[in-house]
Amino acid sequence: MIRTLTAVFAALALTTTVACAQETQVAKTGGPKFEVVGGETYDWGKVGAPKSGYLEATIKMKNAGNGIMKLVEVRPGCGCTKTDPDKMEVPAGDVSTMNVKLNISPMQAGPITKSITVRWGDKAGLEARDEFKKNGTAIPAGLDTTEHQAFIFLKADVQRDIVFQPGQYFSFSQMKVGQEATAKVEITNNGQKDVVLSDFVTDGGLVLNVMTKQTIKPGAKLELIAKVVPTIKGAYSGGVKFKTNHPDHAEIDVRAWGNVEESASPVFQKSQPK
Repeated sequence: MIRTLTAVFAALALTTTVACAQETQVAKTGGPKFEVVGGETYDWGKVGAPKSGYLEATIKMKNAGNGIMKLVEVRPGCGCTKTDPDKMEVPAGDVSTMNVKLNISPMQAGPITKSITVRWGDKAGLEARDEFKKNGTAIPAGLDTTEHQAFIFLKADVQRDIVFQPGQYFSFSQMKVGQEATAKVEITNNGQKDVVLSDFVTDGGLVLNVMTKQTIKPGAKLELIAKVVPTIKGAYSGGVKFKTNHPDHAEIDVRAWGNVEESASPVFQKSQPK
């Protein structure tokens, strides 16, 4: 009796082992598999500001599984990234090559991270799913009808000789009619040579703390302080333009924005009933 039970348990264990092995094999080999050649992050590292206005890269999306992989959508996270895959259906072992352009705006500096979202799936499974939705046709067993999602990350650390903090703009807050408003911008010289600023011209009633030639030594900073007394309610715009001796920044335009509200002075308040 004991020998009989032992044999039964051994047979069950063997059957379970074989079944698990078969399931594992199916999981390993069944259907397409999305993979980015070289890894999901493309990092340009530290780079100078591109004269073309953008950074370029070639990214290969591979089907590392079986069957045909369908790229349903390749969507950049913002309008500053452009993509153009050469094929949207990728056979097993093949790749879809994508040329990527990451736009770098004027004066943009420091670490940048952007993403690209890729929706993909098994071509046969997705077509069967669509046919079921359209005509009610039964989906063959074993097909993967799921739209999977993957992410590709783009990174760069843009190095510039002239850097503006917090940015190349004056941002006025709590502006009121008839009251002076102040905003500041800090310019840093990250280069190896003196940066000379000259020929300052302001508009929008903006008054700047410096209007004569200024020299910023390597590693040094210059603070620009802008002041304005708004006269009317609504959106304010102004700014300052100046020239530099830097070959990449012959002329710089720093814009100024704000929203002007009515003054809270009692003169403008209506009398309250007693």
